[in-house]
Amino acid sequence: MTPTLSARRTGPAPRALWAGAAALTLSFLFGSSGALAAAPPANTIIGNQASATYLDPNGASQLATSNLVQTTVQQVGSFNLDTYTTVTTNVVNTKTGAAGTTVYAPHVLTNTGNGSDTFTLSVAAPASPNGFTKVEVFADANADGVPDSTTALCSVVPGAVCNVPAQTVAGGNGTFPFVVAYSIPSTASSSTFTSPVAATITATAGTPALYAPANLTAADVDNVNLTDKAAFNATKSLSVPSVAWSANGGTWPAASVSGPRSVAGCAATTTAAGAPAAGCVYTTYTLKFNNTGGAVGRFALTDTLPAGFTYVPGSAVWSNAPGVALTDAAAGDTAGIDFSAAGNDLTVVVNALQPNVTQTVSFVVMVNNTAAIGTSTTTNTAKYNPVDAPGATSTTPGATNSPTNPASYNVIGTFGIVLGSASGSPTTSLDTAVGNPNTTAADTTTVASAAMGATVKFTQTVFNVGNAPDVVNLTAALGTFPAGTTFKFFAADGVTPLIDNNSDGIPDTGPVAANGSVQFVLAATLPSPGTLPTGPFSAIVTGTSTGDSTKTESTRDTLTAMIGVLVDLTNTATGNGTAGNTGNGDVGTGPSPQPTTTNTTAAGTGTIFTLFVKNNDTVANTYSLAASQTNSFPGSLPAGWTVKFVAAGGTCTGAAITTVNVAANAQTPVDACVTPPATQTPVTGQLVYFQVRSTIVTSTGAVAIDTKTDAVTVTQSVTYGATLTPNNNGQIAPGGSVVYAHTLTNTGTQSCAGPYTVAATLPAADVTAGWTTALYIDVNGDGQIDGGDTLVTGPIAGPLLANGTQKLLVKVFAPGGASAGAVDTATVTVTFPAGPTSCGTPSATDVTTVITGQMRLVKTQALDTNCDGTEVPSSSAPLVAKPGECIVYRVVATNEGAAPVTNM
Repeated sequence: MTPTLSARRTGPAPRALWAGAAALTLSFLFGSSGALAAAPPANTIIGNQASATYLDPNGASQLATSNLVQTTVQQVGSFNLDTYTTVTTNVVNTKTGAAGTTVYAPHVLTNTGNGSDTFTLSVAAPASPNGFTKVEVFADANADGVPDSTTALCSVVPGAVCNVPAQTVAGGNGTFPFVVAYSIPSTASSSTFTSPVAATITATAGTPALYAPANLTAADVDNVNLTDKAAFNATKSLSVPSVAWSANGGTWPAASVSGPRSVAGCAATTTAAGAPAAGCVYTTYTLKFNNTGGAVGRFALTDTLPAGFTYVPGSAVWSNAPGVALTDAAAGDTAGIDFSAAGNDLTVVVNALQPNVTQTVSFVVMVNNTAAIGTSTTTNTAKYNPVDAPGATSTTPGATNSPTNPASYNVIGTFGIVLGSASGSPTTSLDTAVGNPNTTAADTTTVASAAMGATVKFTQTVFNVGNAPDVVNLTAALGTFPAGTTFKFFAADGVTPLIDNNSDGIPDTGPVAANGSVQFVLAATLPSPGTLPTGPFSAIVTGTSTGDSTKTESTRDTLTAMIGVLVDLTNTATGNGTAGNTGNGDVGTGPSPQPTTTNTTAAGTGTIFTLFVKNNDTVANTYSLAASQTNSFPGSLPAGWTVKFVAAGGTCTGAAITTVNVAANAQTPVDACVTPPATQTPVTGQLVYFQVRSTIVTSTGAVAIDTKTDAVTVTQSVTYGATLTPNNNGQIAPGGSVVYAHTLTNTGTQSCAGPYTVAATLPAADVTAGWTTALYIDVNGDGQIDGGDTLVTGPIAGPLLANGTQKLLVKVFAPGGASAGAVDTATVTVTFPAGPTSCGTPSATDVTTVITGQMRLVKTQALDTNCDGTEVPSSSAPLVAKPGECIVYRVVATNEGAAPVTNM
């Protein structure tokens, strides 16, 4: 089988071929930019899994998935104190009080890191006489700007630093609200209490290694002013006041601090707020203010509600007039208060707030259907003037620069999902009942057919009909699919596996935006049963909201029919009865591990394999023909080998074909001629893989492929031949002699039979002139005639083995009266016995020229293992040396002529 891995990129997709133990390595960089997404919570496990799609030998799409790799997110620390992330001297609270009173300054520490940590707090303030008699810190869990209890987290007398024990604060914007209580001495005066008296609040992270150096500590400042006049303090909270409301029989709407937002179409009226319609959400805010100074004063406060709220007109009530609605119109209320509301802008002016008196103004807001999930659009802070504001009215309240504590309503999302086909919608894909998809194409995804053992993919959609992001768990029930079918979920691309993002053990979609949708793919890998099952086959895919596990929805995936192999390649019309991917089988999808057919042929001779191509499809097709030495296609053949496809019944000389046409449900034979090179050494069972591949779209839309395994055993070719080399040239002095060396080589694959003769023939004229020759067997192969060499006086017994050699020497004698410049040519001929196994009559020539001064050069060599140069060369025989060893050469020049020579 030939898997094809498709690379995913923009543009045409290349394909890399895999075979055997070949491996493809890909590297990815995975990360997350802080600009794109908030850091995952510490210890979150991020999983990643790869998949590969490929075509099996039958052309069906298959998939393989890798192991799951996981990365645990490390904790990263960051925090702020009243929004400040470093040590500052910025004033966040300015409080005013009379001698002997206590003022309260609210603060919030927010852990913006991705994990829980501890934080210590300290308050450093001067002691009396120019400071405080006591400094205390209290928890303020409901963030209403007032201590939760009388139990202080720390309490110090003059001059000491108030240190709060380490407090654990959750990550992901978890908060620790607290208030600092400053006690002004009862004896304080302008001469002993120099306003403003500053206190520094410092927060320090408990695990320094998690934080950037600049964010280990944050600090800001509270200022406290002394007055003998009016001194106001104000707080804000989501709470129901102790006085009756002006509507709904006096009962206020519940002061919820968290919950859903309203649906569209809700009314911002007191009637609607008193009896909310389904999906309409209201809550109650209370502004509490008091005078801790020494004189009566005019109190002014402004409050601009954030975008997530709508003020309910006519809902405000002053504690001094229980059950009476404030008019919202400037100067239109009962004596003592001037309240106005214009849209979401509220103004409160109390004409005369007496010392040590606390009052409230409460009102109702509607949580808008556009409010963001969380608190970003539903956190409210009012502002007030902490001292007397003479002449202030609701239309001209003057400066209101002191903030109250922030009071937040946490918007919780509502969840709902719908699953459907790729063409569905939130309305058309709705189930008829829980777990029962409707039967329309909007809720049923259908694939016409797929081959046994193939992977079929169904694309569908999950719709988030809630108002908050959601993660949807996915499961698939086997339904009527054949036993052995396996399911796996993938992203919309069909290749990226969906993993378990929230560590609950179930694959999921990952985040789906509110009112958004995400497509995903269910891949069903079909079994290959012995009997083809009858369809249709259906599975139910169920999605479950992880935001609200009671919200589930389903869709249906249907495969109309399963089919067998589309094409089958065999050596016989019926095949050998064994499955094509086992043993030596060739029935069904291949290739088999062992060859079905093994042909034997001599090197250089072609052998024919008959192949039968069976088209099991309902449409005719044309199949390409290919061969390879591995089951990877397109592949290669061993060096020098050829495969030629010819029409059935032909020979290796027939016309080559590259394709074969096969009618629907028919079978056509074709022959393959496999020829090893003439130089091929004997080999047993060289595998040859044959493959057919459809070139026309099949009825299923898949590519039909089948591959089978055969083999060739190559025997040695029978050849006879020999050569005699080299042709030589030499010089000789009159009356002298010269020796020529020759090598007789068996170039065939068989032995050259003996006995064989060796003769050196001279021209008749040279024989008459006195030229003669002598033949020797060069026993030691040194190219020189020595005592161990044998004079040839008759036939040599032989045989000369295949690839064997025989060293020969020819000695040529010149007559004493030879003239300078005379040339003699000796023809040396070896004659093997005649017949079909004869190695012939190889020959060589030795050309000798007569000169008066004849130099004879003889080169010898010796092995010098330690490279000291002391060895004396004495032989011309071949040597064997190791790397690093030395060879010493000697050249001896002998003047064998009748006259001296010069300039050698």
